[in-house]
Amino acid sequence: MPIRLSFDHFDWIAPIYDLIIPDANIEALIQYGGFPTNGKVLDVGGGTGRVTRQLINLQPDITIADSSFGMLKIANQKLGVKLALCEAERMPFSDNSFERILLIDTLHHVADASRTLRECLRVLKMNGLLIVQEPDIQQWGGVLIALFEKLLLMRSHLLPAERVQSVLAPLSKEVVIHRNTNQYWVVCRK
Repeated sequence: MPIRLSFDHFDWIAPIYDLIIPDANIEALIQYGGFPTNGKVLDVGGGTGRVTRQLINLQPDITIADSSFGMLKIANQKLGVKLALCEAERMPFSDNSFERILLIDTLHHVADASRTLRECLRVLKMNGLLIVQEPDIQQWGGVLIALFEKLLLMRSHLLPAERVQSVLAPLSKEVVIHRNTNQYWVVCRK
């Protein structure tokens, strides 16, 4: 089991996070995620609610799960949605709980990406969608993000889309990769 260090970059940057990080590509998320949907949505690593804030009018039943108390505190002040303070590798939800699970710009920050993906599939309902968006390490923009986060000592680990696909494929019905400028989306149907 990984040991969490006492210094958490996300607790530290929580008050300014929404000012320095651009909004998510909500149009692509709506398209790839098939929103709106009937059922509950889980925003894993949702932090301050940057993605949830853009999606909440279209999809009102969203829970944000994050390991940073500081980020969740900001989300609570801004959104008032359901929150869960937890590691992505061990979430406090029952099997088959959510219709959609979002991992938007999150996977490269977790301690164990494979375990996180399997945990997301555990709490995802049958025929539900897991939507993963990550910087594409195979494009220059992704390489620059990786270098920037290494300089900030963020312990980020960017994975190629095909690696994410290889973890999900044996456990799901379909896994599709979409590439956009400097990022990729992996859409997995359980």
